[in-house]
Parts: sequence; C-alpha cells; structure tokens
Amino acid sequence: MARVLLFGFVLVFTIAVHATTLADSRSVHLKYVNKALEKGAVCLDGSPAAYYHDKGVGDGRHNWVIYLQGGGWCSNHTDCKNRSTSGLGTSTRFNKTLAFDTPFFNNNSSSNPEFYNWNRVFVPYCDGSSFTGNKEAVDPVTNVTYRGFRIFEATMDDLMSKGMKNAQNAILSGGSAGGLAAMIHCDRFRDLLPITARVKCLAIASYFVHEAHLDGSKQFEAKFEGLISLHGSSKALPPLCTSRMNPSLCFFPQYFLPTIRTPVFIAMSSFDRVQIRYNLCLEDEVCLLHNNCTHERLKAMQDLRHYVLSKLPKACPSQRGVWITSCIAHDLPSYWKTTYGKVLSGWFIDGSYTQVIEDSEIPRNCSSEGISPI
Repeated sequence: MARVLLFGFVLVFTIAVHATTLADSRSVHLKYVNKALEKGAVCLDGSPAAYYHDKGVGDGRHNWVIYLQGGGWCSNHTDCKNRSTSGLGTSTRFNKTLAFDTPFFNNNSSSNPEFYNWNRVFVPYCDGSSFTGNKEAVDPVTNVTYRGFRIFEATMDDLMSKGMKNAQNAILSGGSAGGLAAMIHCDRFRDLLPITARVKCLAIASYFVHEAHLDGSKQFEAKFEGLISLHGSSKALPPLCTSRMNPSLCFFPQYFLPTIRTPVFIAMSSFDRVQIRYNLCLEDEVCLLHNNCTHERLKAMQDLRHYVLSKLPKACPSQRGVWITSCIAHDLPSYWKTTYGKVLSGWFIDGSYTQVIEDSEIPRNCSSEGISPI
C-alpha cells in the first residue's frame, strides 16, 4: 500500500536508550568488543570499544536492529583530545547498564509489537568520526587514536559471531553523527549478511546538506575536511562518491546516498537545529523558542527548509523512505509511540512507498506542545 502523505502534524522519533543504575526489566549490560585491543578497535583514548545487546527470542531470534549513537565530530587535535576524556571519547565512561525502555528498543509486545523480540544492539559513539577513522599511528602529541572504522568493523564481526551471520531481517540505524554512519556503512552492512536476508538502513536527524550559497555551508565542509585529514577517513567513505569528488563532500548524503544500493529510510526535521546552526550560523533558540524571530531570520530558515526538501532522495518502493517534521529539534523529540513502528515496518517489511512531510512553513516549538525534547 502506498503511503504518500503531506499534512500538518507533530510526529517525532527517537531511538535513544537511557542510562540506568536501577534494576528494571530491561537493564542491558555493557559488553566489550571481542579482541578490540588486538584489532585496534579503540576509542579516542585507546580504551576498547563496547556495545549493549539484548538478545532476540522466539521468532525474532534471527532478526536484528543496530543503533549507532551520535554526538557530533571532532576535527582538530584540541577538540579530539578534550573529547577523549568524555563519554564520547572513552569507554571507561560508558554506563555498565542501559535500560532498553523506549519505543523501538523495549521488549514490550504491546508498545513495540514489530520489534520487541528482535536482537537489539546499541553501539556507543567514542571516536568522533562517524565510525570512519582508520589511522594506524597514535598521535604522538596528544596520545589520541583515530579508529572509528575499526570500531564499526570489529563490532560487526563480534555480532556476526553472536548469530547475526544467520540474520533473516536486519536494520542498521543511527541518529545524527550515528545516522550519517548508518548511511555511509549501509552497503557494507548489507554485504556482511546472507543474500536472502532483508536488510535496510534507518538514518535519524542526519541528512545534512551542502550548498555554496548558504551563509555557513563552509562550516560543515571545513569540519569534514578537517575530520578526514585527522582521522584518515577517506577509505571508509562510499567509493563511488570519493572517486568522483573531494572526499569531504562525501560526508553529505545528497552526494553519496545515490551511490548506496541498499534501501534507506530518512527521519528528520526540516528545521533541524544542527542544520540551522551550521548552514545559517543562527542560534535557533534565540528567537524560535521565544517566538520573536525577525522576518529575515524566519525567511532564511524557511529557505533552508525548501533546500533540504529539494535535496531529499525521491521515494520509491522499498528503496528510499522519507519522514520529515517541522519541529525545532535535533534527534527529534520523543512522541512516536506506536505510530513509528507501523510506518517503519510497512516500509521495511512490505516495501510500502513512504514519503511523509509535515506541511508547515512555520518551525514548530514541539517542546512547548508538551513534547519533551531529547
């Protein structure tokens, strides 16, 4: 059944999972990646990569959903050194357990009927490169390592040994920098799994655009240029893109996604906060959260929205799904409840033609409508 919708609504989507020290029904323990140190799969500070895995049961034991955490990037020595002592740069700061209690990741058949019994894996982000870094040498000045791509590969190897090699259905997903990684590695993930498996990717709040006329477009490009040079990321990027253009442009989905053959679903706000800050050099909260934007600022954001929509992939059965809100958010506020599962499973399982775009030229402060922000 086709799902081509354009209407006013507040739909939001998160796959965040929350840290917990309390005993609950789904407190999932941290697992270090097998042979992480031997394989060089280490965080910025050299500590071993890790993940959280809640095993699938029953008819879901051969189905997998993997979520790559986001958290921005570091593209110079100072930023990466500072990041290496934080929860986004060292596994020594990872929580020993996470509560898989949100929609999409919980094990409740009522609130998560589509995926409750699947293998669910959360991969913390500690490399600052969207899982693309691959430098052998440790930085002699800062003692920082750049091994994001090795983290991705070693984690996938470990999961393959845990049964993913027999997957029947699998989704590689992520948010922000993690969603970008899910798109970048989508074909690589597909190629790991049986040819008979149904494999697709889900990218949340990660369709960052590039255009020379935008006031701040060079911020994104400069960030990615620095990242690629520092982390040695070029070989991890989609080769059909890097063979045609500067590798720094191959961090922008509008350039590399057409080369990805595996189906991808994009969920994002057309007024994404990070998009606005990088491309327009605007702090959106200054006016949007207080309802006092000037006409010029509002028009600039509306023009950016139009540009984002114009660069989205065209939806086609089973290949590209799109769900766009107008919330002022990044990683989007939490509200999907059961709706997201029905839409996503319709696209994933049935190959439904899905293109849903909120028909609102005015950015929506979703938190003011009783929707708690990420």
